[in-house]
Amino acid sequence: MEREEGRIACIDMEFGHVYGTHRGVVMPIEVGAVVYGRDDDRPVFAGRTFAYDIEVEVWQNRVGPLGVRTGVETSVANPGKGRDGMPYDPSHRLGGRGWRRAREVAAASFTDLGDFMRDLCDEDEISRFAFFARGMESKALARAGFDLSGYRCTDLQHEVRAALGMRDVLSLDRASCIIDFAHTQGEILSRHYRYPVPEVYDGRISPHTAVGDASRIFLLAREFYAETDGFLTAAGEYFSECAAVAAKNPDGR
Repeated sequence: MEREEGRIACIDMEFGHVYGTHRGVVMPIEVGAVVYGRDDDRPVFAGRTFAYDIEVEVWQNRVGPLGVRTGVETSVANPGKGRDGMPYDPSHRLGGRGWRRAREVAAASFTDLGDFMRDLCDEDEISRFAFFARGMESKALARAGFDLSGYRCTDLQHEVRAALGMRDVLSLDRASCIIDFAHTQGEILSRHYRYPVPEVYDGRISPHTAVGDASRIFLLAREFYAETDGFLTAAGEYFSECAAVAAKNPDGR
């Protein structure tokens, strides 16, 4: 990563729309962070689930072996009861009381998000945040009452696009393929790096979870900043592989 004073926190958040509000009420359902400084070369993991007893819609991309999106799956989860993968009925609607509770729970979850971020900054000397597609996260933090103006902020998605000279942005799934991100028991690794994961977070390292995606952002930053030439070479090889697969399967199957 770039040289700087203090430490950098790679942040990811997962959001859900309260089921039955037809995307009218959105709330954070979990946040993950990987905090890193060059002094000891050991990342610190942190995360919190906002476990309220309320049903939320979870929209998740389906991807192929090269990280290319093949579709979207929608399901329903209840973070407070630890339930997920419940069926989604697009015709389901909340009544007036349900809407009031939805707004109350969403407000509480944003308060929790602000508390998490302040606690994180109190524990570590953080001078910078790294996001991947920071738009929704920035809006969420503003609503949570957490002021980003005192920190340097990086949006890796836009930096990667600029470095590769692309018109469109890459998804985190595709960027993770470029760096060969992987998670094995007790470790996260990429082309040039591997780091231990504390047992308490090891079971939470998977794509499209907050701690899992914060881990992918962290290793993407390590590869992109510290191994730039290798990253650009790997990206070229990845796009060539994508083009070859597309040529063999022009109908996308």
